[in-house]
Amino acid sequence: MSSQKQRVMLVDDDSTIIETLEYNLVRQGYPVVSFGNGTEALAKFDSIDPSLLILDWMLPDIVGPEICKLIRARPSDVPILMLTGRAGPNEVAKGLASGADDYLSKPFSIIEILARVQALLRRATKESAVSPTTQIQVGDLTMNIEGRTLHLKDEIIELSPKEFGLLKVLMQNAGKTLSTETLLNKVWGQDFAGDIKTVAVHMRWLRQKLEADPKHPTILETVQRSGYRLNRSAKQEGL
Repeated sequence: MSSQKQRVMLVDDDSTIIETLEYNLVRQGYPVVSFGNGTEALAKFDSIDPSLLILDWMLPDIVGPEICKLIRARPSDVPILMLTGRAGPNEVAKGLASGADDYLSKPFSIIEILARVQALLRRATKESAVSPTTQIQVGDLTMNIEGRTLHLKDEIIELSPKEFGLLKVLMQNAGKTLSTETLLNKVWGQDFAGDIKTVAVHMRWLRQKLEADPKHPTILETVQRSGYRLNRSAKQEGL
C-alpha cells in the first residue's frame, strides 16, 4: 500500500474519467483530490501540495500545457502525468516542453495508468531521498543542485525539471559518453514507458539554451552510434 502522504491531484473535465481514476487510485491507497477545471486546481495547488498531478490536456478554461508551465514556475518538483487525446509527435513534444514528466494517450487502460503513477511516485521518492553534491562546475557551466539553478558564465539559464536532470547527469559524467538508454534510465527511470526519442528532444532543447550555435554544438556533443557527451571544457564557443 502507498504512503498516505502520496496524495494525487486529478484535473479532468470528464466526470467518467474522474470517477474511474478516483475509485482505482483510492483502492491502491492514494488519497485523491479532483478538479474539473484548471483555474480551481491552480488556486488550491499549494495548499494541497500533491505528490503527483494527473492532468488532462483539454480543459474548459486553461489547457494542460499552460497549467504545467504555471506549476513549473513555482518551487515544486511534483511529477506531472499528462493525459491527452493528441498523441502526435508535435503534441507530445509540446507537453514535455511545458514541464510534463510523462504522457498517456486516451483511451488508456487502468493497469497502464496505475503503473505510470507508481513509477513516477517511486522515482520522486528516490530522488528526494538522495542528498547530492550541492554544486557542480564544468567549464562555463555552474549548477546548484539544491537551488536547482544553472549559470552559463554569468547568465542564469531557465531549465525545465527534465532538462535540469538530464544536464545534471551529463555534468556529473563530464567527458564520458552516455548511451541514450543510460540517460533515459537515469533521468526518466527504468519504468518509463514513453518514446526513447524523448532524450533527443530534450538534448535539442538544451542545445538551444546553451550553445552559441545549436547546429554545431561545442558543449553537448553527439557521439555517433554511442550516445551523448558533455565536453570536459564545456565552453560556449562561436559567439
